[in-house]
Amino acid sequence: LMDDEFDKETLEKISNLETELESNPFNYSAYTDLIAILRKGSDFDKLRAVRQKFRANYPLSPQLWMDWTQDEMKIAASEEDKQMICDLFDAGSKDYVSVDLWLEYCKYSLGDIGTSEGMEKARTVFERSLTACGLHTGKASLLWDSYREFEMALMAMQGSEEAQTKQKTRVINLMKRQLRVPLMDMDKTLGELEELLGEKPDPNVMRDFHKAKEKLKKIEQFEVAILNNNESTLESYKEYLKFELKEKDPARIQLLYERAITDNCLEPTLWEDYLSYLDTNLRIDSVSLPVYERAVRNCPWSHNIWSDYLLSLERYEKEHKLIKKVFEDCLSVGFREPTSYLEVWLTYVSYMRRKTDFKKTGGDGGGETESMTELRQVLERACEHLVRVSGDPECVMLKFYANLEADQLGSLENARKIWTDILAVHPFKTSVWMEAIEFEKIFGDKKHLRKRLERAMEKSHDNPEAIAHLWLMFEREEGSLEAFDHCRKMIKLKMDKMENVRAKEKRENDAVEDREKAKKEKKIEKDKQYRRDKRHLASEQKKADREETKPTEGFKVPTLPGPTTTKKVVEPPPGFPGGDVTATKKRAVEPPPGYPGDGADESNKKQKLDPNLSEEEVKQLRTVFLSNLDFDVDEDMIEKLMENSGQVTEVRLVKHPDGKSKGYAFVEFSTPDEAENAKKRDNELVKGRPMYISECDPSRKKGPIFKYSTGLDKKKLFVKGLDSSVTKADLGQVFGQYGELSDVRLVTYRNGHSKGIAFVEYKDEVDAARALVKTDGMKIKDKKVEVAISNPPKRKDESEPADMKSLGGTQQKDFGPRGKGRSQLAFMPRSLTSSVPATNKKLDLVKFVKPAAKPSAENGAKVADNGANSAENGAKTADNDAKTADNGAKTADNGAETTETKEPVKSNSDFRKMLLGSK
Repeated sequence: LMDDEFDKETLEKISNLETELESNPFNYSAYTDLIAILRKGSDFDKLRAVRQKFRANYPLSPQLWMDWTQDEMKIAASEEDKQMICDLFDAGSKDYVSVDLWLEYCKYSLGDIGTSEGMEKARTVFERSLTACGLHTGKASLLWDSYREFEMALMAMQGSEEAQTKQKTRVINLMKRQLRVPLMDMDKTLGELEELLGEKPDPNVMRDFHKAKEKLKKIEQFEVAILNNNESTLESYKEYLKFELKEKDPARIQLLYERAITDNCLEPTLWEDYLSYLDTNLRIDSVSLPVYERAVRNCPWSHNIWSDYLLSLERYEKEHKLIKKVFEDCLSVGFREPTSYLEVWLTYVSYMRRKTDFKKTGGDGGGETESMTELRQVLERACEHLVRVSGDPECVMLKFYANLEADQLGSLENARKIWTDILAVHPFKTSVWMEAIEFEKIFGDKKHLRKRLERAMEKSHDNPEAIAHLWLMFEREEGSLEAFDHCRKMIKLKMDKMENVRAKEKRENDAVEDREKAKKEKKIEKDKQYRRDKRHLASEQKKADREETKPTEGFKVPTLPGPTTTKKVVEPPPGFPGGDVTATKKRAVEPPPGYPGDGADESNKKQKLDPNLSEEEVKQLRTVFLSNLDFDVDEDMIEKLMENSGQVTEVRLVKHPDGKSKGYAFVEFSTPDEAENAKKRDNELVKGRPMYISECDPSRKKGPIFKYSTGLDKKKLFVKGLDSSVTKADLGQVFGQYGELSDVRLVTYRNGHSKGIAFVEYKDEVDAARALVKTDGMKIKDKKVEVAISNPPKRKDESEPADMKSLGGTQQKDFGPRGKGRSQLAFMPRSLTSSVPATNKKLDLVKFVKPAAKPSAENGAKVADNGANSAENGAKTADNDAKTADNGAKTADNGAETTETKEPVKSNSDFRKMLLGSK
């Protein structure tokens, strides 16, 4: 039948769940999954069998019980089936208190109200529901209203006036009972009672009503807190219980505990509080024991509940057979902590001791009673079981057993054997030897006590002074002079031995501490040495820079300035004799051989590869700088991470004085090639953050070096508008379908979070173009992205100083060999400025010049002609480079003259008049 109802996959899942339940009958989720599948079919017998097995191992929730009863109602035909449904409702009401389940039970009981027996049965179910849940402030009104509607319907069915009057009285009494309980919508119930009576109720009813209303005002806040807290209601229930415990209403307290347990059935402390209240205040076995039975089914791992359960059974004088059964069930559960078994065994052994008859049997009174033999068997079983599960590391049960043997069972010899076993487990522990000595003082004799003291003095290591004190006091009180001398001798030997042992242990501990201290100091010294080396390198670099820029001795004649312009002067071509070319300025053309400008960088690069470098410089080439590290990353993690690039010889993690990481480190490899290989792993994610790897250059200013191309790259696509959850793998999957990828770079912040932009580089321009057309405007993870050819805006050249306007309106870039003076006035006569040819691309000094002549049409045409010539010549071969530069210079000059006509430039004479205040 099931083969026709379910597909092959569902049948396989059913088979797997059944196999799982056979091997592990306590798999709660397997039961619920299997029941959910079987409910979709028609095999009710199999479904009922699974539920019966589920019920035997676990208490079922109210919803599971309602599902079960509803399924049984569909196939119920006989009276036996109907009775079975009633039994299911009764069983469900015992697991947890639920208004919804009781309401379903009451509705089901209305099916037989056509007979007098059916009416009485339904009324009984309603009364039971009120007893169980009638005080539930939030939901009990549903039960009260249903009960009242049932009685009102019966009143309408009555034929005689006398029967109607009797039924009306029943309804009125029911409503009066309801008004005594603090429930929601109490005013509505009072109005219905007044309508039924035709007058106001008597003063007693009104007094009960107002009392219930006052109670409702006090508890309403707790009910609202429970209703609004959907995640965890435990704390809300605890506050509610504190209030009700002060009110001391047992019925309300018991119901509130039941409500709390229904919502928090796996909280053992809540069950323990509830059971403690029942045992302390109610002390009714018919109330307490069912709760204990439910508690161990809900929290079988709580040894405290099991122990209290055994004590409660003994307290209510239940049969030994029942107590033994509960104890065996407890052992079969299996506790999480082995020491939990010890508590349960101590409880059961104590119970067995209390029921044992210790009166000796036989003529000489030397025989044992049957209960004594049974107690000894239980004690031996307890010790064996606790040893097997390692549940008694301190030998508590063995000590208990030894005391019972010496005192109650009367076998001092067996007790000493047990103590021998205990001392074999803890041969050097002074506290155990002290207990053994105390045992001999109570139950033994002087001979055995002296032997025990001497043996303890010999074996104890942690505190032999305590044993020595006891032995000396014993010999002073009981021993002879010879025994006292022997005692002192043995104590002195032991103390001398312990002094040597302790001195050795101290030396070993000090050695360990010294090693740790030396290790820390060595690490600190390494960090200090690195910082000293770094400062030394920076100082040497600054010194070298000062030597390079130091002017030659003697007076330098300033160069003659050229004509003033407001535009940038075009640089002269290489080899032009007039200019003082700055070495730091980037050039558009390759300098000629021997030119002292851009060749410095190449010489530095060659110097790095020079085999004659100093040891410190070679070490710098072998070292890489790691930054943007997570603060939890330590030296071991860095070493393990960088071993993939080569052999790591040293890791220097920079830390704060408190030992916390600053987020950057220096890693030294065995060869420079390994360091170069490590730099290729720049931007690798470590603990969710990109790890920046760069060369170790102490002289470099703070800030990362931009390593990617900044020009137009037709093989590379720029993607923006990405969702923050998009990963590098996601981009590779989307763009990889249009061609072979060379690299995918997802741009992130320093914390590893995506900026929403990325660069995707192809090996072929055609693939990049096809991907651009296909992906621009595509949605990736519900966000529309924009795709374009990579062409970043040009970065500002920080090495080129910004133009600075002087007092006379001229462009100032260089301040000559003496630097920037306080006054920027030029002392060059104006008569010389016009006669000097425009050979310098920069002005060494600030100067004031005459206003230029007004531009003519010829000049404008000349500008255009020269610009055209410049562009034309730029397209020619390198043989015409000088002509191109010359034309470009003319173009700039004419353009400057054209620009200067807009605003006349003031002369020295003009400014002199302005300063002196003359006109």
